[in-house]
Amino acid sequence: MGLLFRIDRAVGRNCPNEEADLAAVAAALMNIDKIARAYRSNSAYDDTLDQGIVSTQNHWMLSPDAVISPGGLTQNYIENWSIKPINYGVKLPGDLRTAWDLVNPLLPQGSHCVSGLRTVEDQRHILHEFFLRTYKSKIVQKIGLVEHDRLSEDLLAHEARVLELVRGAGQRIATPGSSKHQLGKAVDIGGDHKLRRADITRMVARANPQLFSGVVLLEANGLVHFEIR
Repeated sequence: MGLLFRIDRAVGRNCPNEEADLAAVAAALMNIDKIARAYRSNSAYDDTLDQGIVSTQNHWMLSPDAVISPGGLTQNYIENWSIKPINYGVKLPGDLRTAWDLVNPLLPQGSHCVSGLRTVEDQRHILHEFFLRTYKSKIVQKIGLVEHDRLSEDLLAHEARVLELVRGAGQRIATPGSSKHQLGKAVDIGGDHKLRRADITRMVARANPQLFSGVVLLEANGLVHFEIR
């Protein structure tokens, strides 16, 4: 989405709250759906604007200050606010969707939700893909092509060894049947700017400890994995 808006002086609690600045903030908050589109400014800082700013800051601030300063973090996030897509087939039930919605608009452009709730079969398929394709060259360097081919003939029978080798290639992955994804407690985020994705997710997790467990991992394959309580 994104919106370029200018304020000359701070808007919020105990701020100058100039009329033109109030109008600019109101338009910005409507643009990101933090206040109703039907809102009409009365040329004064009111509860609607206060709640809109706090709702916005709740994404990344443990204790919102309800202040938007010119050039400050809140203005920057509002200007760059955009809703990122969820890959086809990804399931985000209940609190998992709430957590994703908190992280989503702050993420850099190009980000997208790659995975949420998985079945045991989904987890096993991902493990096999890592072994057969993603990390094949690393694994072959370690055990040789003959051994890789032998294990590949019956991945299920050799699952413990396959899991060990994938982890040895640098990829964190849970044993099928014990993944947080299977409990509806984890999300994976893909896209560009992997360090920014990780930093933003950690910031949102710290600001919302009642929902996020605090586990945020930057995976070897470039995905950012986070977990909820």
